[in-house]
Parts: sequence; structure tokens; C-alpha cells
Amino acid sequence: MQEISKFFDRIRNIALQELHKRESISSALSKSLNIKLNPQDFEYNNCVITVKGSGVLKSEIFLKKKNIIDILAKKGFRVIDIK
Repeated sequence: MQEISKFFDRIRNIALQELHKRESISSALSKSLNIKLNPQDFEYNNCVITVKGSGVLKSEIFLKKKNIIDILAKKGFRVIDIK
């Protein structure tokens, strides 16, 4: 039973790490854009952030892409591109 408990602890830790990543990225984007963003509005895979949202939001992110990438680099995230 203890092995099952360790397995579920690892799954819980992975889920919490993913949630922490999303919250950190969301706060960085919100700070740069002065817009409140939901953490479910984007994905972070293979050093690329994919934004799910309106065209206006994507345009704002594109205009401030360099600033956003710099802020995320300071927080310890390696971001190559934001789409």
C-alpha cells in the first residue's frame, strides 16, 4: 500500500508543478499586458507558449513579446517563442 501512496504522491507533485508554472506565466503576462489572464488560456510545451484567446490579445502579446520573454527568463522559464 505504501508504494501506491508514493505513486499518487508523484502524480500530485507533477500536477502541482504544472499548476505553479501556469500561475507564474499568467502573472508575468498579466504584469506585462496589464490584463487579468486565466491560467487555462495558454499552454507551455517545449519552451513555447501557445495562447488561446482573441486576436486582440494575441496582437498585444506579439507587440510586447520581447518584454514578456525577458520577464519569464528572470523567473527561470526558458521561452523560445510565444504563439
